[in-house]
Amino acid sequence: MPPALAYIEYSNTFHHQSYPAISPTRPELSATGKTVFISGGGRGLGTGIVDAFAQAGAKNIVIMGRNATALQSVATATETAWPSTKITTVAGDVSCEADVARAFDEVKKVAPAGIDVVVANAGYLATVAPIPAATPAAGDSSTEQTKLDPVLTDWWRAFEVNVKGVFLLARHFLALAVPNAVFLNVSAGACHLNPVLPGFSGYAGSKIATARVVETLQAENPAFRFYSVQPGAVMTDMLTNSGLLALPDLPLDDLELPGHFMVWLASPEAEFLKGKFLWANWDVEELKEKKEKILAGNNLVTGLVGWA
Repeated sequence: MPPALAYIEYSNTFHHQSYPAISPTRPELSATGKTVFISGGGRGLGTGIVDAFAQAGAKNIVIMGRNATALQSVATATETAWPSTKITTVAGDVSCEADVARAFDEVKKVAPAGIDVVVANAGYLATVAPIPAATPAAGDSSTEQTKLDPVLTDWWRAFEVNVKGVFLLARHFLALAVPNAVFLNVSAGACHLNPVLPGFSGYAGSKIATARVVETLQAENPAFRFYSVQPGAVMTDMLTNSGLLALPDLPLDDLELPGHFMVWLASPEAEFLKGKFLWANWDVEELKEKKEKILAGNNLVTGLVGWA
């Protein structure tokens, strides 16, 4: 771990691969009989999350994404590896209310009794670059001109997907959630690492906004469990496009680590962490040992650094 990132090592052990305590094969983490919804399930992190819940025995997994071909490929591979799991695919955009409603209509078809787990994994990385000064053309306040501004469109797209998308998924989750259902928001370390990462205002800004939304959802709905998760630095297209691979000694994490960690979070063992912001790299046995400390105050939540 580079010295600049050492302070995020909340546990003495900082994992880069899965380990027995979070293995989906542990009976204590079983998802047998459960219905799971995963957005962004056709690529990147989503493929590992789908596999993890299927390995844990989920009865139904509904995956949503914008590429129908990619979704079907994941569905075929998953059902071949884990025949007891039924995969339903829905092509759509999480920032579109009609698409999200259509996706949850599919959830109701396979699970009339309700949803057990939602993983809000779909995300958008705005172009990594400093916020530019407005040009005369971009300063035109007309709606048509605003639509033509590629910088604004790209930057705001991060908020449409990362914030509005989670908002829409949460509303439909609340309408179908079974008692003690779990909502997992895939977040990012960029939203709270200090010093801030130049060029990441759209991505980091939208991710920290969503983290606060998730904390508020927890306060408003104590009967359910909400979490935000930094999934680690996994080799995906998004990580490549971020430019972070150029950092010296950037530690990379296995694809299965975040999926397995989320299976653990959805289990009864992690109930004490509801409402918290967590890193998939943290050791879960150490987190359990810190239970009283975590519950004693405003730990692992967004807040103001340096308040005295």
